[in-house]
Amino acid sequence: MKKLLMFAVVLMFAMSSFGQVAYLQYRVVPADREAEFVEKETKYWSKVAKAAIDQGKMAGWSLWRKVGVTEEGAPNYVFVNTFESFEKVNLGEVWSADNLKSMGVSPEMVETNSFTKVPFDYWMQLEDMVEGDYKYALVNYAMPKSLSAFIQENKELWKPLHEKNIKSGNLGMKSWGLMSVVYPTGKLARFSVLTWDGFDKMSDAMNYLRYDPDGMDASFQEVISKSKMGEIMPEGGFEYSILYELVDRIEANE
Repeated sequence: MKKLLMFAVVLMFAMSSFGQVAYLQYRVVPADREAEFVEKETKYWSKVAKAAIDQGKMAGWSLWRKVGVTEEGAPNYVFVNTFESFEKVNLGEVWSADNLKSMGVSPEMVETNSFTKVPFDYWMQLEDMVEGDYKYALVNYAMPKSLSAFIQENKELWKPLHEKNIKSGNLGMKSWGLMSVVYPTGKLARFSVLTWDGFDKMSDAMNYLRYDPDGMDASFQEVISKSKMGEIMPEGGFEYSILYELVDRIEANE
């Protein structure tokens, strides 16, 4: 039985228009130290990310908080570091001694590694997206039988529908994207690809998720009639869909 994705991501979900690959680092943060963690990361460590972005070493940086609890002990925060390409990735240059000076304090004074845990990290590749600004990301994790078939259908069939809804303001959706896993992979992988739906308000995300037979318009019905996801996905659906809230974001030219 495939492992389900029980943590906070994505992405994702703030890929810069110049960020084609992303490094995701997941964190388990104790409830009684969340405020301390967020303050240190957004007040100090984000300055290091900004210095690297200003130097062209990174395309973007963001921190996301998982909404609710999916499993006890599961990661509840995720860092998303985006880059133009894998050739542009050099984490040593991003977190260099010179960039650490931008914090204005000793790194030891604001470290967060001692009270948090990093259970895993992921390298991702952007496959397609409909750009937009958003505060909440509904991330849908999948392990399709055919990765190429999943990506192709999402690009050719589902993207036009989401793009139409985003432009019209229907369903409250502000963005959509598709990413594939580059590393790690294998038989025990949690997922191999994901999509995300961006929203400004949590209520819009919840209304999007809830069962509403009256909300299935003709465009949606047409896509469903053409979809082959029942064959592409082992059990006909996503492994997991989890909502994340944006904590902080830094991109180029900010």
